[in-house]
Amino acid sequence: MLAKLTALKMLPTLSLLLLMAPAAAFAEYKLNLQLPVTALGQTIYDLHTIITWICVVIFVAVFGFMFYSIYAHRKSVGHKAANFHEHFSVEVAWTVVPCIILIAMAWPATRALIQLRDTSDPDLTIKATGHQWKWGYDYIKGEGEGISFYSSLSTPLTQIEGKTPEAIAARNANKNYLLETDTTVVVPVGKKVRVLVTAADVIHAWWVPALAVKQDAIPGFIRDTWFKAEKPGIYRGQCAELCGKNHGFMPIVVEVKSAADYTAWVASQKANMKKAAVADAADKVWTAEELKARGEKVYAANCVACHQPNGKGTPPAFPALDGSKMVVGAKADQIDRVLNGKPGTAMSPFKHLSDADLAAVTTYTRNAWGNKAGDMVTPAEIKTARGGGGAPAAAAPAAAVAATAVLPAAVYFDTGKAAADADSKKTLDDVIALLKTNAGAKVEVTGYTDTTGNLNQNMELAKQRAVGVRDALMAGGVAKDRITMKPPATVEAGGDAKQARRVDIKPAG
Repeated sequence: MLAKLTALKMLPTLSLLLLMAPAAAFAEYKLNLQLPVTALGQTIYDLHTIITWICVVIFVAVFGFMFYSIYAHRKSVGHKAANFHEHFSVEVAWTVVPCIILIAMAWPATRALIQLRDTSDPDLTIKATGHQWKWGYDYIKGEGEGISFYSSLSTPLTQIEGKTPEAIAARNANKNYLLETDTTVVVPVGKKVRVLVTAADVIHAWWVPALAVKQDAIPGFIRDTWFKAEKPGIYRGQCAELCGKNHGFMPIVVEVKSAADYTAWVASQKANMKKAAVADAADKVWTAEELKARGEKVYAANCVACHQPNGKGTPPAFPALDGSKMVVGAKADQIDRVLNGKPGTAMSPFKHLSDADLAAVTTYTRNAWGNKAGDMVTPAEIKTARGGGGAPAAAAPAAAVAATAVLPAAVYFDTGKAAADADSKKTLDDVIALLKTNAGAKVEVTGYTDTTGNLNQNMELAKQRAVGVRDALMAGGVAKDRITMKPPATVEAGGDAKQARRVDIKPAG
């Protein structure tokens, strides 16, 4: 009984606290734009404020007059409805007055738009490339020219998943939840920064409200925008396009520094790039353990969102890597997948990563979780698959070194014959040696003919010759999926007849 009385006495206090809770939460909300830190941003902010108040005045005037008319001229007090069709003065008034208002609003808006598009004479130019789901930055003009890096979400996965009370508490305490990155865009205060915006896969948008910047990033197109921050600080933004599953996980962080601090940052970045270049040199000999350790970090930064930390993925959209035949199968297949992606799926190309990073993450996934491939992929193999040349000479057999000069190669045939002549055997042997050495290399095979005689028969013969070359390559140990058969082609009649009796073997792509 005493407990019930105590509870009843506390009820008014508890009710008051519950009523105050929404007010306390509402205090965290802002009902206006972010405060700008650029002169153009201030212009936009002021323009927004002025036009908002103009709309408020129009709203109050129109609805005030309407409600007054409804009330003062109601039927219950004896008023009768007016019976008129047109009134010249009224027609002129409600046409001219809105036009004047629109012109008054359009003039400052047009000036702001012209300023917004004026990207001339920048002090610094940065290229921002959207990827699913991160941003790549290249400093291409100014003091930091040559600096290049990627910026990814750094909010811990435990906070995002929120599976434990501790993770939820940490998320609630994190003021920059989903707005923090592992690297930041750094610019000097008081300098005009031009940003070239594009995308590597789907449409993104580079948006930093405090800098008054929002520009769509469209694959295959370069759009530009600019800003000049007047105040040092850290300013945050996000991708503002629905770019896929992790659209909300690709924030933007711009750090504005003083001139001296920016110069120091540039020096440190270039020093780090030199160290990285030495560490990733093509002739460096990597151990499997070094690649696995590095690969785990690359995986966490680039792959974990889709394929999960345990490699189980979220099928069917994102297949598991643990136990995947693609991952534990032929190295060439997995290298091709990470380099070129898989069309029609969310698996994007990862060519933007370095050879060392791709070699590391491939090695890691082949030997992580339940995968026990027991091998490693070297940066030289990634370089070869990119089309950047063969493996280092010290590691390549003499036969392979001799073969590097054979592509493109031509295999010749006798008139009317579908079998290669004896002189072409060495050419085929050299091509086979090259392809065996460069496990990721692929070729295209094209048969030729001319326009003399029966064209259909000539085309069929050219096709048979190309098939014969493909079969010879496969007999020498080259996998079928590394050979692309192209349609027969024709050469002009009357030229060198030998060129109409050949099959070309060229690097794919």
